[in-house]
Amino acid sequence: MCGIVGYVGAKQAIPVIMEGLEHLEYRGYDSAGVACYDERHDRLFVEKEKGKLEELRKKLEKHSIKAHVGIGHTRWATHGEPSRLNAHPHVDKKGNIVLVHNGIIENYSSLKAELQAEGFEFLSQTDTEVAVHLIARYSREVNFQEALRKAIKRLTGFFAFVILDREDPEKLYVFRRSNPLVIGLGKGENFVASDVPAFLAHTKRVLYLEDDEYGVITRDRVEVYSLWTGKKVQRKPVEITWSISQAAKGGFPHFMLKEIHEQPVILQEALERVLNPHDQIKFETISRKISQRLRKVEKVFMVSCGTAYHAGICGAVMMEEYARIPCYEQVSSEFRYSDPILCDKDMVVLITQSGETADTLAALREAKSKGALTLAIVNVLGSTVAREADAVIYTHAGPEIGVASTKAYTAQLITLAFLALYLGRLKKALPYHISAAVIAAAKKLPAHCVEVLKQDKIVKACARRHRHCKNFLYLGRGYNYPTALEGALKLKEISYAHAHGYAAGEMKHGPIALIDSHQPVICLAPESRTYEKMISNIEEIRARKGIVLSIGTEGDKTLKKLSVHYFPIPKVPEILSPILTVLILQLLAYYVAAMNGRDVDKPRNLAKSVTVE
Repeated sequence: MCGIVGYVGAKQAIPVIMEGLEHLEYRGYDSAGVACYDERHDRLFVEKEKGKLEELRKKLEKHSIKAHVGIGHTRWATHGEPSRLNAHPHVDKKGNIVLVHNGIIENYSSLKAELQAEGFEFLSQTDTEVAVHLIARYSREVNFQEALRKAIKRLTGFFAFVILDREDPEKLYVFRRSNPLVIGLGKGENFVASDVPAFLAHTKRVLYLEDDEYGVITRDRVEVYSLWTGKKVQRKPVEITWSISQAAKGGFPHFMLKEIHEQPVILQEALERVLNPHDQIKFETISRKISQRLRKVEKVFMVSCGTAYHAGICGAVMMEEYARIPCYEQVSSEFRYSDPILCDKDMVVLITQSGETADTLAALREAKSKGALTLAIVNVLGSTVAREADAVIYTHAGPEIGVASTKAYTAQLITLAFLALYLGRLKKALPYHISAAVIAAAKKLPAHCVEVLKQDKIVKACARRHRHCKNFLYLGRGYNYPTALEGALKLKEISYAHAHGYAAGEMKHGPIALIDSHQPVICLAPESRTYEKMISNIEEIRARKGIVLSIGTEGDKTLKKLSVHYFPIPKVPEILSPILTVLILQLLAYYVAAMNGRDVDKPRNLAKSVTVE
């Protein structure tokens, strides 16, 4: 959702904040704003503008501000349309308190009515203004820190705040509840942001806030307190291991294309982490105690959203085939409200790139409350889901800046594959020679990915031919049914064309009505147990003059003959094929979007981390 940055230190605050917002613009880009204590005029300076960050930058060029403490925000709208008035930061009536916010205040309507009855005036349509006015009201009665506590205790929902008080302008006040907020620890300066890349050029030492904790930050000190007890919390900093250069485009026109081409390296690193020299699977973050619980697991739920949900569907097939454990996949938002029947012999696997997805976090808490074992598959170190789950496996895909997920998805797939093999061996349900064959094939995946990505120019030519089509149909079976869903989602996300993924066996139950001579149908037909069925489906498409774009195992002359465009992948066990087939679909979506002039890295209405329900 929205991106937050705060700074206090010896540097000029505005350039530091704007630099941080550039690294967070993927979180929201319908408006942006900054606020700081202007030492030259002893005032709170606030500037904000509708549109992308560049619009705000133009406005700031007209001002000469001297400030060493400030806050910034880039917005993805939830309450109130994108506009300058609704943009953050928001200020109280006296111009003393300024606040930026990520998340949703669910009871803002009743609080707004209460405050309006007391004479408070609201200028925007946002829920955020309630927070700043409520703090202002209580600051009349108690000191600022207590006013902050009293106000937040009255708010319900999921949110993070960074606040600056003109009466004490050398401090930043921060708070989080189920929305990401991380403090960066520098020398004579400190930072706060929604995500680490915002300040990674300045420091790699970070302190993660837990839910319902607030902090007081000066240039020399960071103090963290419990909202409910008011007592100080002691916590050790964490050292970030990746560099800011990993978040740069590296010569590619878009982050998304760069991240697509990073996947061979991501897979190689995953193999090196998980496999020991004897090809035994080892997850360093799974303790002996957790392993003992895993042996007793009788049922598994894969719970996730969006792209991660497609990984979860694939993971469920992997789990049943290789670990022989019944497995069910469910969208996080549905899982939470379905009152799932769980016990201590069940495992709920939560899959999320950011580790901050609101629905997945709520599902995690629901599962824990019912005694199930919770296992998180997460990319972001120290994120909320990672901290709260009973066990975590990090995918280590590195920072993913493009809103449409690519490398995080394949990292999730390889992690789920190894998890299925690991559980199969742990429960003695998987013959050694079968797992050994899959592992041997997996070790060739990085090289295979390189070969598939060499088809970049051919995919680009295909995209050029079909870039004006308004409707695309994606079909797959077995392990590649979720790949069809993912391919369709990628195209929808960044090109805005209508695309739909189906299990190929369902084609005759409705989607076949869509097929005509203008309909591209992307068919995923690598070597598999359902290959012959896929060929039959493709023949049905051709009989109705559909345009067949296929992905199959290299050397498949039959499939090539049936297709207008044919993209081969190396022969691999079916469990690993989605990692290769999806590469073609990512490239296709990218080039269709780019050729249509779309903002590939920042598609409209989307944000990287969905931290509200």
